Amino acid sequence: MAQNITYLAYGENVALRERSVEILNAFFQNGPYNLQQQACPVFFIASGGSEQFAKEASRNHNNIILLCHRENNSFAAAMEIAAYLRKQAKRVAVVDVLATGAFQNYSLVLDTFKALDNLAGQKAALIGDVSDWLIISDIDKQLIKDKLAVELMHLPWSKLDNYQDREPSPEFLQFFPQTEAEALKETAKVYQLLTEVVQQQGLSAISVECFSMVRRDRVTACLPLAVLNSKQIAAACEGDICSMIGKMLIRSVSGVVPWQANVAEIKDESILFAHCTAPLNMLASFKITTHYETDCGTAIQGIFEKGEAAAFRINNSLDRFMLLQGEITGSPNHGYACRTQVKFVTDSHQTNLLKNHSLGNHHLLFPSKHIPEVERLMVALGIDRVE
Repeated sequence: MAQNITYLAYGENVALRERSVEILNAFFQNGPYNLQQQACPVFFIASGGSEQFAKEASRNHNNIILLCHRENNSFAAAMEIAAYLRKQAKRVAVVDVLATGAFQNYSLVLDTFKALDNLAGQKAALIGDVSDWLIISDIDKQLIKDKLAVELMHLPWSKLDNYQDREPSPEFLQFFPQTEAEALKETAKVYQLLTEVVQQQGLSAISVECFSMVRRDRVTACLPLAVLNSKQIAAACEGDICSMIGKMLIRSVSGVVPWQANVAEIKDESILFAHCTAPLNMLASFKITTHYETDCGTAIQGIFEKGEAAAFRINNSLDRFMLLQGEITGSPNHGYACRTQVKFVTDSHQTNLLKNHSLGNHHLLFPSKHIPEVERLMVALGIDRVE
């Protein structure tokens, strides 16, 4: 597909336009592109003096790439335009089209900005309330709107239908063919209610506080959330907003919905992550057991594939993140932690970072091959890494 490029230059200069075409042909390796006068979010800065045109062209775009070069004051104009756009709270990336590896850099930035454009306008919901023990895992909904253009809704359990009035979901039961349907009857009703809410409200993410339901009915949402995550609905538990937003961010650039896990133990060069649910498509195998804290209901005890992984956490101000890199070396079965567990081997610098500069408890685990995409996304959002 041809890339549309907004051509910005001072005046009508035939020689400048011909030289611009030469530069762009080399940059795109003679691939298809269209030079346009109308505004699209990739600007080619042909010359200085184009700054005022850039102001007008940027009006309806929030994520803008500036393609510049070393001739005709192109770089100088790009620096002025970039500063102006950032002042307008827009995201901007400057790409020198004559630099080594420029097209690869451009492609990566383009993918990141497309992810942010796709994220904008999505809807998420807190079902129930943020759990009492999560004292730094809520995020103001206006901040989420301003930073990500994502709408956060609050749906108290009292405003929803009673899950007990629903029929068990046949779709849900198909994910667990080795378990008797009767044993999953109540949690299949919870899944049915949650999927109805997702569909009716047009949600792409939820965070569910279910301890009140567990205490009242001895029914958990662990399995429904595991299935929803496997189906690309970012589903967090305990009403954790930081985890839900983190899941949405990682999914936007990788297509992977990560696993939300407690920090259960920190040693010099390893971390034990544990929780009672995990996306089923991330597991080599699993069995159904009870929920750890209450020893009732149903929960996932899964085995992760061994291999390189990352652990991610964003803070509740949406201005700092932690990203740890390590290796999953096993899935232990300690009696003092939630059902699904992994041993995450890393180095002492990262374990000390976690102990001394924690942004909160829950972390999101995903394959480490997606670290570059996540890092670029954080740069584009202006979120600083804890190091």
